[in-house]
Amino acid sequence: MREKKLFWVLVVFVFFLNKDAYAQDIDLENVYKPNFKVSGAVNANTVFYNSNQDISREPFTYLLSGSLNFSAFSFSVPVFYSITNQGENSGYTSPIDFNRICIMPKYRWIKAYIGNTSMSFSPYTLSGIPFKGIGLELTPRIPFKISLMGGQIFKAVTEDRALGGVPIYERYGYGVKTSFEKEKYKVGWIGFYAKDNENSLFLGRDEKGITPKENLVNSLTFSTSLLNNLTFDFEYAMSALTEDSRADKRKGGNLRDKIFSAKQTTSYLNALNVNFDYTIQKSKLGLTYERIDPNYYTLGAMYFNNDLENIALRFSRSFYKDKINFSASLGYQRDNLAKEKTQNSKRVVGTLNMNYKITDQLSFTGSYSNFSTYTNRNPNQFELINNPIIVPADTLDYRQLSQNSNFSLMYAFGKKKNQNVNFNYNIASQANEQGGVIRRGQASTVQNYSVAHTINFEGIKTSLNSSLNYTSNQVATSDNSAVGASVGVSKKILKDKMNTNFGLLYNTSQSNITSSVFGIKFNNTYALLQKHNFTLGMISMYRSSSGKPQNNDLTLNFNYGYSF
Repeated sequence: MREKKLFWVLVVFVFFLNKDAYAQDIDLENVYKPNFKVSGAVNANTVFYNSNQDISREPFTYLLSGSLNFSAFSFSVPVFYSITNQGENSGYTSPIDFNRICIMPKYRWIKAYIGNTSMSFSPYTLSGIPFKGIGLELTPRIPFKISLMGGQIFKAVTEDRALGGVPIYERYGYGVKTSFEKEKYKVGWIGFYAKDNENSLFLGRDEKGITPKENLVNSLTFSTSLLNNLTFDFEYAMSALTEDSRADKRKGGNLRDKIFSAKQTTSYLNALNVNFDYTIQKSKLGLTYERIDPNYYTLGAMYFNNDLENIALRFSRSFYKDKINFSASLGYQRDNLAKEKTQNSKRVVGTLNMNYKITDQLSFTGSYSNFSTYTNRNPNQFELINNPIIVPADTLDYRQLSQNSNFSLMYAFGKKKNQNVNFNYNIASQANEQGGVIRRGQASTVQNYSVAHTINFEGIKTSLNSSLNYTSNQVATSDNSAVGASVGVSKKILKDKMNTNFGLLYNTSQSNITSSVFGIKFNNTYALLQKHNFTLGMISMYRSSSGKPQNNDLTLNFNYGYSF
């Protein structure tokens, strides 16, 4: 009787949430069927390391991870966890937990995040930073969607336990993402707020330059496909960042200062991204414009590129009965948007990519990228007056050139294409040019050649593989090279339940000193009852260098996986 009452409460709740109740696809027939099921995977990994030299690496580490999914009626409750001893002997405390557990219950269009988890709203607001707390996603079959989150981003770390001796305040964050989605367009708003707990550390006002921060970010998003084959995406974000939340409130500010309760250390930073994509037959054209203010960042991400303006054109198309796929892009970037730096850089970025399936046996892949960075030094007028030695070369015309190319050919042959040969060539060059001249020692080129061969003997369930590689480095005024080779064999036994691999590798390098590496690799996997998987791996390396003692190390890895 209690279950029936609960059922009708849920029905009424869903009906009022969406007037088109039938669109929720409520399956009345299966509501009373428990359909209880537990599924998931468990994984245990251990690594043992030993060396004849003193190193900081931990001799034994383990990682226990997995996922469990409990489902009943129309509910599902996935659980993800990872437990490790990595970092216990690192000598410092991380502000983010190494051991993590996350529960993600879901009922139809309702999904929750509980525990150590992460969520992403957009690249300029909340972007995948881990937090310990609660999140919620509501995606009903009505235009309105909403996501919420809140929890601890960082735990406090004192100076004596912090990496590099830089203490970290305890930090909490809260966010909301809303959107109104129709077939042809989508409008959204994102809000994110984070603040450091100033009482979590006992620091003086200006001690070590570490201050408790406060951040409020607002973002507007819009996307549409009103025209056939044309899509448009737009996002504008403003980050109100307070470098010291203990500062006094700003007096006599404008309306924006009053809305955001600005303090003396508050600054307003902007980010803009506009993207067009147009498809015509097999061709796709794209245009992106991005502008990020200097020093733009939010407390909802680990890292930001800022002080950047980027314009990029993209093109892709397939040719010759789709046997050739070609894509290209050309972009222009610049920094020093606020005109406050003594130097500014301009960068031209171009890439080409092509895949060509010449025959069923032969295929070609090629790519090329070119990065040219122009740096101008802009001394102020007083420097020009006080330093008459400055010449034009000191103020202008410094360019860094970088080029990368990669070409590969793959050829399959033999009965049932049981053999293949792969040749790969890669070249990367970099040069510093000033006044139109590349001086000695200001250029470098790295080239790599490799060829690999694999043959499969299906009758005896054995495969052989071998490879050769050569690398030439011309860096500044020094040249060095390296030559290497490897051979390996793998075989399936015990009715294909076990796969055994054994390999040898050797390489030597020539520069001011001669060094060599010899390695032995072994890997064995075994599947039991199609649910249990065991892996045992070993690699032993012997490194020698002229004038130095030989370094020998051994790494053993054991992994157990169980899926159900």
